Amino acid sequence: MLRSRGFDVLWDGDLPIIRPLSIPAWMETAVRDRTVLVIVSDDYVKALQSNDFVERRGVRYEAGLVRHKIYHHGGANGCAVLPVVPPDVDANALPSVLQQLVLHRFDPGTRLGEEELVRSLGALEVGNGGEVMQVEQGVAHRTRLMLAALEAHPPSSELAYRLAHELVEQGESDLELARAFDSVVGVAKAHGDVRLVSRLSQVCLKTLSSTSPLKGEGSLMAKVLVSGKAWHLLREHRFSQAASVAEEGTQIAKKYRDLPTAARGQRAHARVFLHMAMEAMPYDREFYLRNCEHLLILATTSFRSIGGPTSEEVGVCASLHAEKQLLLYETTGDRDLLETAWESAGVAEGLLTPGTEPYHWLTVLQARLCLTARKYNEGKEFVTSVIATADYPEVVARSRQVRADLLLATREKSEALRDLLDAEEQFRTLGCDYAAAACWWTVARIDSTKLVGFRLSAADVQRLEDLAPDPRDRRLAVLAHELRTASRLGRRCVPDWACLVDRVQHA
Repeated sequence: MLRSRGFDVLWDGDLPIIRPLSIPAWMETAVRDRTVLVIVSDDYVKALQSNDFVERRGVRYEAGLVRHKIYHHGGANGCAVLPVVPPDVDANALPSVLQQLVLHRFDPGTRLGEEELVRSLGALEVGNGGEVMQVEQGVAHRTRLMLAALEAHPPSSELAYRLAHELVEQGESDLELARAFDSVVGVAKAHGDVRLVSRLSQVCLKTLSSTSPLKGEGSLMAKVLVSGKAWHLLREHRFSQAASVAEEGTQIAKKYRDLPTAARGQRAHARVFLHMAMEAMPYDREFYLRNCEHLLILATTSFRSIGGPTSEEVGVCASLHAEKQLLLYETTGDRDLLETAWESAGVAEGLLTPGTEPYHWLTVLQARLCLTARKYNEGKEFVTSVIATADYPEVVARSRQVRADLLLATREKSEALRDLLDAEEQFRTLGCDYAAAACWWTVARIDSTKLVGFRLSAADVQRLEDLAPDPRDRRLAVLAHELRTASRLGRRCVPDWACLVDRVQHA
């Protein structure tokens, strides 16, 4: 009915078409940015009356967001939450949180009350609390149209990806883009585009820093820091900065009582500490793992209180816990830790939705567990299924890298090299230069003639690994030697790896 009257309507019936990466995040964006019609039903009344309503977790979560929107509204009029009361419901029996708002009666059978509802919605479109708002016909209007088209397509679609690029290119000082950050970054992440996430985060942070947030929008910067900047810094291997940004985003989210974003910030921070532990010396590893465990417990507890013990967010936390236990096993050899990792992965599998990106990442982790447990054929089946079915390029590239490890364990060198070269190319296309260099270096260790015109000896490999912990520096040093040798017109050149590494590190 409202669509026929010219309103842009978004409701959960659109979910099979939109296919958001996260339904809770989709709810948050919709409730925050749009006028909300609360169709009063028994479930909604129960959810608004008590935080213990568990029959339908989605209704409870959405009702909490609506309550939050009402709380942050200033003034007595113009609240962008309109309760719609069916004819068979007693308005006097509604919860007090709805009683304070302007109620609208509507009969779907006779459509009685339609005109009054349309007038109220129209007034909210052009005004807010009596203050007339000028509707922009320029950049903001074009942004809204493009966002509507982006949100109408699956994040993994090429059209959504193209629209995301266009929005970022024209997004300087565009508050509408910052408000729709969740939708646009979801598309960029679905395509694994690190550079696009970086650019989007930069544009949104600049916009938010130059404007005063409206009521209820104070946590926008926290979302950009946690889901945008910390995400791309982690993939760029800039761990210290990623940890600092995740912590900053968490604190901002706590300040504005945005509990979901605060929990995501804690989980992102925990993930950074886990990556730092992977590369740390033994005496530092314990510190990073202890902090990772602490933050992961906080995030899991928060997600359980927000969405219940069976929410997908809790499943992502369980997957991260399994990854931490795997690292502990690899460093200690304690078989109990490996068993705990398998158990956590099983818990995560029961909570995550098949086909989603977190589920595919969990499958890759299960393949890594198989590699550690020497279940090579089972591990190959895991990652091969991801490569064949996943729509997420970063996950596919990582799957090829893990499958190569499994193939090398079974002495299938030629197939492993093919996977590594494909993964290296894909990672580099996505902007994951560290991961690409790690694949490149694995190939160089096995057979450097696949990459350059000379063969690295075991002594060369050991010397480069001692001089350059970062595989990006090793790759550049090898390529520099290749160039130097070519310039000598066939004369053999003994590599001075210390000099070459020093040059590329200070270039």
